[in-house]
Order: sequence, then C-alpha cells, then structure tokens
Amino acid sequence: MTNDPILELNKHQFAIISIETTGISPQHGDHLIEVAIQTVNWNGELLDSYETLIHPGKEIEGFQIHGITDDMVKNAPSASEIVPDILSRLNGKTLVAHDLDFTIRFLDPILNDSMPKLEGICTLKLFDLVAPESGLRRLEQLCTYYDIEFSVRHSAKSDSLATAKLFSILKNLYAQQNEIEDFVENFLHRIEIKDCPKERNVYIKRKEAKNIANIQKTKLYDLLNRLTSSAGDSVPVRQYLNVLDRALADRILTEKEIISLVDLATDYKLSKDQVMEIHEEYLRKLIRIYLLDEILTNAEMNDLHLVSDLLCILPKELDLLIEYERTKIPITTPGIQKQLKSLKGKSVCFSGHLNCKINGKRIDRELAQQLVKERGLFVKRVVSKNVDYLITAHAEQFSGKGRKNRKAMEYHVNVIDEEIFWEMIGVQVDNE
Repeated sequence: MTNDPILELNKHQFAIISIETTGISPQHGDHLIEVAIQTVNWNGELLDSYETLIHPGKEIEGFQIHGITDDMVKNAPSASEIVPDILSRLNGKTLVAHDLDFTIRFLDPILNDSMPKLEGICTLKLFDLVAPESGLRRLEQLCTYYDIEFSVRHSAKSDSLATAKLFSILKNLYAQQNEIEDFVENFLHRIEIKDCPKERNVYIKRKEAKNIANIQKTKLYDLLNRLTSSAGDSVPVRQYLNVLDRALADRILTEKEIISLVDLATDYKLSKDQVMEIHEEYLRKLIRIYLLDEILTNAEMNDLHLVSDLLCILPKELDLLIEYERTKIPITTPGIQKQLKSLKGKSVCFSGHLNCKINGKRIDRELAQQLVKERGLFVKRVVSKNVDYLITAHAEQFSGKGRKNRKAMEYHVNVIDEEIFWEMIGVQVDNE
C-alpha cells in the first residue's frame, strides 16, 4: 500500500459477489447454483460484470425462492469449471458481499487450496457500524432504507448490483463518520493469488438458460433427437431449405410443418448433426441479408432470435454465427453501401449463361441467386412487368432473340451487363 490513503483508494478495485444456493449449509450437502461478480472502483464505476448459473450435481429444491430450475442448470458449468473465472476476478481486489460469512462458506469448498483464507467487507456489518440502531438485516430491507432500486430478488446479478450500490453509500457514510485512514486500515483486504489462472469466461446466464430449456421442450427438438446418429451419403440441402423457407415464412412452425421437416430428414437418412448444419446455414443466410447495411437493428436481432429458437439453435451459437458473418463483410465504400440500400427489394432475372468468375470458378445460376438474395434483392424466373433488371453476359450484344429478351423489350425492363451488375451490388469478380 502507499502512504497516501486517498491515492490507495482511488486505485483500488472491489469484487462485489452474490450467490444463490440450494440451501443454507454446504456442510450438509448444499451447493452453489448461481454466482455474480461486479468489479467496481472506489467511485462506484462498474469495470467488469460476470454471472453464471452453476450445475450443482443434484436436484434443486426451493425453486420458489430463486426461480432456478433443474432444466435451467442442465447445460450450466460445474463449480470446478468456473474457478478460474472467480479467482481471476478476485485477484488484486477486496471482496465485498452482503453477509460475507455465508458467501465464504460456499466459496471455500470449491476454491480449496487455490488461495489464502478469504477476507473482505461485509455490507451487513458495515451497515451496523454506520446505522447501529436500525435493526435491519436483509439486503432488500437495506435497499429500501437507502432508496436503492432492487429489480429482482434472489437473482445473483440483481443482488450483486444492489450490493454494489449499497456498498458505495455505506463506505461514504463510514468515511464521513471516521477518518479515511481508518477505512483503508480496517477494510482493504487485497486478495493476492499466487499463479492466478486467467479468466476463461465460462458461463450461462439465466435468460440464455431459459431459452435453452424452452428449446429443449419443443416438438422439433424432441423429434430431431430421434433421428439417426449416422450421417447419410447425400444431403438434400436445397430441398430441405425450400421446405424450411415456406414453413418459416410466417415465423411459426406448426406441428404439421415440423413433421414434414422431420419426415424429409428421415427419408434422406439425415443425422441430427446434418439437419442442424442446414439450420445454421439458413440462419447464416438470414444474418448476411440483415448485415447488408452492416447494422443489425433491434427488429432484425429480435427476428434472428426468434428464428434461432424455432430452429433449435442456442443463443450462444447465434452470437458466434453473427460474429463470424461480421468478419466476412467486405469493406465497401459509402457509395456501394448507398447503392445496396437503394437496390434492396428490387427484382432481377438472369438471361442465358453467366461468364464471370469468382476465385477462378464460374458463377453458376445457383450461386448467382444466392449472391443476389444475400444482398436483399429478389430473383425472378421469368420476365414480367414487375422485374426491375434483366442480367445478361453480353448486354452490348442484346437482341430480341429469346423469350426473356423479347419480354424485357416489351416491358421496357432495364438490361444490365453481368459484370456491371456484380459491381453494382458489391460482388468482386475475377478480372479477365
């Protein structure tokens, strides 16, 4: 520590921790089921936030108290798996908790010999020092007393955030009633952990756990689990995606539609993994369309979450898909971005064979349609009054030969050279 208490406090950090458990005594078989750690500085600024459910290795009792069910912790990490995340967030900081003794009783068994004896600041004891006559004890009572917003009771995250605000008030009151040096001497217990592991960020939050539990209760999830575990030889991606497209048009999967999808998978001897790969491909394409303007709006994110839930794709996997697709977005000029926005919703029709190549491979009709759809345009099979552009490999040699060409001339459809069109929608083709 430095000789200047103000300087010491300003550079110090506090790990505010809250837990939920299966009961009151680890010595009698009770376990952690949720932990949250908020890292704050002396001014109360939030520097880091961590929360996770924990699989206790036994059935959970007292659901009515904390709202955590067996289904919610089914996919949660075990206590031993999150030890690095706890230790890395305690190292170099002072531990703070409401009823610190209770918290330490549950932390000690999982941390074992990873660190020295835990010490810290108990906001309950600190409150007794600044308001000894109040007689209040529970966290929600103290929050009411100090007019601290307390959104969800018996949630580790909500409790830890409330405790952080309570600590900020109490330490200021203590500093007003006593010398600041007293606080530094009596309450700062910097935790030093030798060979402290790096954080792994292993977690599963309540909302995500509820989503997973809901997915696992769906009819589609149940039927997918009955598919063969051995992969089939041929994967009818296009056929399955076509059925999926029609089924998801209204963003509702009826029982009849679910059975049709599973029947198709069964007919082609698809494994669950193969079906899930197709589902992820469907979601990837939707993400690409929404990322055309490089921004995901709230409405677009809500739709992606809805579709991923319907397709039994977990929230974490959706986040990974979005992150991956973001890395693939080509850096476009403002002019191209503006052009894409103006073209969104337009319809195109391809005439004849295409000549352009990407990485040496000629663009076939299937790839062309995919590139167009990913950029928010529609592909039409035939030319009509509603078609905006007819794309041809040799626009300079365009004539009235062929049915599509005659219709384009009749309906005054704009005819665009293939190479120019790809440039218009931001697709980089090989130079020849």
